[in-house]
This record gives sequence, structure tokens and C-alpha cells, in this order.
Amino acid sequence: EFRVVGPDRPLRAAVGQDVVLPCHLSPRGDARHLDIRWIRHQFSDTVHHYRDGQDQYGEQMKEYAGRTQL
Repeated sequence: EFRVVGPDRPLRAAVGQDVVLPCHLSPRGDARHLDIRWIRHQFSDTVHHYRDGQDQYGEQMKEYAGRTQL
């Protein structure tokens, strides 16, 4: 079983500024064939979805279109 581990404190960015949200798998492993979904509050609030080695931009909320990458 994998866990996604991210920062232990909030990250801040100014409007228009790029920000990297660092994370890694624990235990370490190859994520290329995993189903990875970044959501806001509900499962349907998809910020970014990655599955089978490809980004799934069709499921992304329009507010995040062209603004995320994995």
C-alpha cells in the first residue's frame, strides 16, 4: 500500500506565481502505472488526474485547465 507524502505545512504563492507542490510515494516506488488524483473537496472536484501513464485532462475542473502538470 502506497501513501502520498507532501509538505507538513501550507505553501504560499502570490497570484500569478508558479508553485511546486512537492510529494513522494511512501514506500518509494514507480508511479507511472498508478492512478493518481488530486481533488479539492469532493471526488468530483478534480484538479489533476493521472492514470495509465497519461494525464486525464478531460476530467479536470475548468478553473485548473492548463495550470497543472505531474
